[in-house]
Amino acid sequence: MDRKIMYAAIAVIAVVIIAGLAVGLGSNNNAQNKTNVTEIGSDTMLELMQMCAEDFNAESTTVSVSITGGGSGVGITKLIQGETDVAQASRAMTSAEAQNASTHGVEAVEFKVAIDGIAIITNGANTVTTLTLDQLANIYNGTYTNWNQVGGPDLAIVLYGRQPTSGTYQYFEEVVLKKGKTGASEYSSTMKQQTGNQQILSQVEQDPGAIGYVGVGYAKQGEGSVDVLNIQKNDTSIAYNALDENAVLNQSYSLSRYLYLYTNGVPTGAVKDWIAYVLSTDGGQRIVTDAGFYPLPSAVQQEMISKLG
Repeated sequence: MDRKIMYAAIAVIAVVIIAGLAVGLGSNNNAQNKTNVTEIGSDTMLELMQMCAEDFNAESTTVSVSITGGGSGVGITKLIQGETDVAQASRAMTSAEAQNASTHGVEAVEFKVAIDGIAIITNGANTVTTLTLDQLANIYNGTYTNWNQVGGPDLAIVLYGRQPTSGTYQYFEEVVLKKGKTGASEYSSTMKQQTGNQQILSQVEQDPGAIGYVGVGYAKQGEGSVDVLNIQKNDTSIAYNALDENAVLNQSYSLSRYLYLYTNGVPTGAVKDWIAYVLSTDGGQRIVTDAGFYPLPSAVQQEMISKLG
């Protein structure tokens, strides 16, 4: 090869390599220059919010969002302590938490971002299809210990639930076990506490005597291997199912609830961009459906968007 041609070829290759490095470094710099938003909290919302963050991060050139679980109580505590930008919670903030936030100079602003129906799931081999709220309470407080006490097989009931930092644990305790109300009861000491919805789903799939409660998105994942029970408010009322979207949205289903994000004050900048994406029809609300939950009704969605200013 002619020496001049060889040198020219080497020069071209060098330019290509340098250009490639420049592009790579530019991409890295862009990633490093993004403003990072942290969000911590509900395990029920973890998969949903990670899906939202993945799409948002791919679209945004200025903001990067990282999502961590740990439970609704953990997320709210971290927000109050100034250790996260956003808290995700599968229950509303309690009055005690609101007071604690105020004491620490935190103005907690609440955003409803999706609707969930807590699904009561049993192993596919169980013949029980419907429970009243009282029966469900008596199962979880340990009064009923065999499925034949609610019309099922002669089989010991095995309870699966969440840990106390979970918003779902607390919501179930208030609505089903009626914490703080007349006739209230407590969780049975035999309940096997799990760290997340996926763990409960896996245990119920494997255990013929099992019963558990999970977000509806997780119940949909388990369709075919677990049964989702119908729930009645009492033994004379109509039974509804968490898989019935209309029943969840109009709250005919007794275990319907909102899912929330909390910020310290009305969000601005990067946090505002993130919340706006979660509330957007083509962004977060589309992903809410993809994740198996229910999107906000239009009126509620607009109300939440208006909070952003």
